[in-house]
Amino acid sequence: MPPGKQRSRKAGNAPDAIVDIALRKPSLLGTIWSEGSMTVSTHQLVCELKSLCRGRGVQAPGLERHIGPFLRTATAVEEHDGAEMSREKLRTWVDGLVHVLPEDLRLVVTTALGLNPQAQHLFLSHRLDWLADRSHRDARTVRRRLDDGFARLAEAALRPRRRPREEWYIARIRVELRLNESPPTRVEHWTVVALRDGVDEFTLPCTTDVTVLKGALKGECGLRFREPLRAGETQEFWVRAPLSAPASYAMRCERFDLIVTDAPTSDLPAPRGANQRTWATATT
Repeated sequence: MPPGKQRSRKAGNAPDAIVDIALRKPSLLGTIWSEGSMTVSTHQLVCELKSLCRGRGVQAPGLERHIGPFLRTATAVEEHDGAEMSREKLRTWVDGLVHVLPEDLRLVVTTALGLNPQAQHLFLSHRLDWLADRSHRDARTVRRRLDDGFARLAEAALRPRRRPREEWYIARIRVELRLNESPPTRVEHWTVVALRDGVDEFTLPCTTDVTVLKGALKGECGLRFREPLRAGETQEFWVRAPLSAPASYAMRCERFDLIVTDAPTSDLPAPRGANQRTWATATT
């Protein structure tokens, strides 16, 4: 074995993953996180984020070919997703993490990745020059901030997470599709029940373009409650999102209602009331 290195085994459901840890630069490696047989460090994630910034960043055509294996694992991008789905998953992942960053680091990260709508330049250097002019800093300062921003983003992504099933369960989800609005929107009413004392956050399946209407605050990776819950207590909250925004309800809940609000049409059940009908109701 080369000097200055040691081997560390990570236990999991899959066969043990072996990672070489360079002892000479421990500060570059930072947190190590294991997902199945893939072991990810902050250093590896930062390297792949920097690589992804080249050219148009996440706006590049054929994006799925430019996502590295560690970033692919962290963002749950799958082999069959294609460019647009991969782009949406990356956007959602970044959107759920940048809230923990200071404003200057949040701005440099989103600009470098091509997620800032005001800086859609063809090259990374042009986007960073735009940001340097905007913030009255030189380009070298902006690049140093980008290093700090990516390091913080990776640390937030790889922090230990508690499994949701040990925190809460979903008593009800009520989704109203408001097709009569322009643009069409959906409003979701969630009711969750704490399974232990101290539950103060909820991991929403997707936070892209979500506006919290009532009952919670938008946090770094989901929603944060104003007061911690005790075991058995319920929390209700309402969120709004464009109908075009991605949504996932692939989780166990005791009741799921889907409501369509629109002018009556012949292909759905008769309305219960004026301009409203229950499209689907399910219980588990």
